[in-house]
Amino acid sequence: MLTPQPPLGMAVDKTAELGITIALAGIVAVALTFSLIDWYRTRRPLVLSLMASGGAIMIFEPMVDTVGGCWFPSNSWTAFNAWGRPLPVWLCLAYFVYFGIATSAIWKALRKGLTQRQIWLIFCAAMLGDLIFETVLLTMNPYVYYGYQPLVFGKFPLWWMAVNAAIPLVLATLIYRFDSYFRGWKTLAVIPLALTTSAAVNAAVGWPSWLVINTDVGWVLTQVGGLATFVVACYVVKVVASVVASPRAGREQLPRATRQVPA
Repeated sequence: MLTPQPPLGMAVDKTAELGITIALAGIVAVALTFSLIDWYRTRRPLVLSLMASGGAIMIFEPMVDTVGGCWFPSNSWTAFNAWGRPLPVWLCLAYFVYFGIATSAIWKALRKGLTQRQIWLIFCAAMLGDLIFETVLLTMNPYVYYGYQPLVFGKFPLWWMAVNAAIPLVLATLIYRFDSYFRGWKTLAVIPLALTTSAAVNAAVGWPSWLVINTDVGWVLTQVGGLATFVVACYVVKVVASVVASPRAGREQLPRATRQVPA
């Protein structure tokens, strides 16, 4: 084979899959309720649209999984098939949670004002959230990473969390910068924007890892590819911070003393 192949014979434990699906469905239901409440309070359905856009990003999952070496068993409760890959129902729910809720939270935080340091903290928090979420999931084996994965921690290749954290940050930044455009019926434009942003960030940040995952270049260069993904992701965050960060509150400057003139 020209590239590493997924474990086609892998099967998911149905009890574990049921538990994962129910848990994520509950989170989505709560998030949906809050998005409707936010719509009522603000008269803007933007948070609801971001929830929808988070789920819509799912259509790129088969492509990303192909180059990024991720496989979901064929006996999963499948939402749809694409590129010869089955995509489970629980993964669709996870997209609503991670990309929908995370983008909404970051957007609201940006509206309140964030310093560069706080933007970096949000990026790190998003990475940590992805790390914990996927580490827990991988203990139940509902999916697997294969190929020459760099920076593997347990069963989780760490480069994925850099990509997954950058997507909602960049998307929230774009919406914040062009907030006046997403009003009225134009709010729906966040959905194609989310799709485009997801594709662009995946490619811009993930390509160094994609190259080494599908090519046997040796252990050292494989790890270099994963580190390069982190370097690119950090540069993206730096650009975001320089564009939308609020200036740090400095000490109030005292007025310069003036020389008194004798009477």
